[in-house]
Amino acid sequence: MPLFDATTLLLVIAVFNGFMVLVWLVLARLFRIAPKASLLLAAANLSSLPGMYCPTCANVWPEALGPWMQQLPLLLSLSFLSLGVQRLTRLQFRYGPVLLIGGLTALSMLSLNSAGLSDQAISAFAFGASILALFCARDVLMSGRIGRRKLITLWLILPYALLILLLLAQASTYLWFPSATHWFVRGQLPSLISAWIQLFISMCIGIGLVGVLVGRLVLRITHMTLRDPLTDTLNRRAIANALLPLQAQVERGQVHSLVMIDVDHFKSINSNYGHAGGDAALLHLVGLLRANMRALDQLGRLGGEEFCLLLPHTSLADACRVAERMAQAVRSQTLQWGEQSIPMTASFGVARCIAGDPSGEQSMARADAQLYRAKASGRDRVCSEAEDDSDAISASGFLRPAKAESP
Repeated sequence: MPLFDATTLLLVIAVFNGFMVLVWLVLARLFRIAPKASLLLAAANLSSLPGMYCPTCANVWPEALGPWMQQLPLLLSLSFLSLGVQRLTRLQFRYGPVLLIGGLTALSMLSLNSAGLSDQAISAFAFGASILALFCARDVLMSGRIGRRKLITLWLILPYALLILLLLAQASTYLWFPSATHWFVRGQLPSLISAWIQLFISMCIGIGLVGVLVGRLVLRITHMTLRDPLTDTLNRRAIANALLPLQAQVERGQVHSLVMIDVDHFKSINSNYGHAGGDAALLHLVGLLRANMRALDQLGRLGGEEFCLLLPHTSLADACRVAERMAQAVRSQTLQWGEQSIPMTASFGVARCIAGDPSGEQSMARADAQLYRAKASGRDRVCSEAEDDSDAISASGFLRPAKAESP
């Protein structure tokens, strides 16, 4: 006699799903972590309980509805699961396909059961459920393309793939090999091997989704610790960390530059328009800077109204052209805040990343010195180290035209 029979294994699955209901409710209501996704996943675990905890309860329904009522909780569970995975993976939320597949499957099961075709009804359930499981696997796979190792993504997809194979095998058996249905059910209970597979799938899906949620939380915390909360640019520590590999590449002959940026007369903006106006000015500036950056460039806020722009693989001359283009954009595009127009300008200091400076502090200090020269020279201009060590200052109205494609 086996240590665990099918009834015991179903009870274990039911207990696990009940525990997961509590987990998702705590995450949604107490910790407010992905509340909508957590509630949908709680509904998925909760709706599966009738079919797991009481598989023989179908005897209380009319014979024509018994099999339909037995499979309906599992169909609802997979529908909620598909919707919850969509929410959890932050993909485009589309409930239409899930409702369509779930509704058509339920109607097919009811019609076939009412006609006395119970085996075909089970096949219809299996086909519909496999499509819903395929939706889940697709969403997990698509979300894994961003910042997740392939091995972890494959492990997360494994239970859905196994569930799809189990459902398709069950559907095929009931349609074309009815004599082999004992591999899946014995009476009204699943076979022992089928129960073990269902237990493995349930535990892997539950633990995997919690892992996805924890990963989201870790990314969110990491993002918060490395980003300025107002402008969503890198903070001072993140800029310092981003500068380290660039300085290491300088030692191997690579050419990088950095730009220090400061909003002119920012205190006057705060005084005249309040802190809300000052925040709007900073966001306006960041939007203009980003519009003139490449994807590989990195922008950070060092504090107050001062920013730092890292320009990898950029010569000093090209960095000056980038800075001049940004200065022109800030000067020409007035901030519209409410019914008021706020004119803005900014000063720029440009320097090369120099060798023999592992931390990048000297490179930043050189760019900062050029920034102070720009402000002392009248603001609204770009100051840089010249290639021949002479001063290079381009002021408002005398910006050097770009002679080549800016990086």
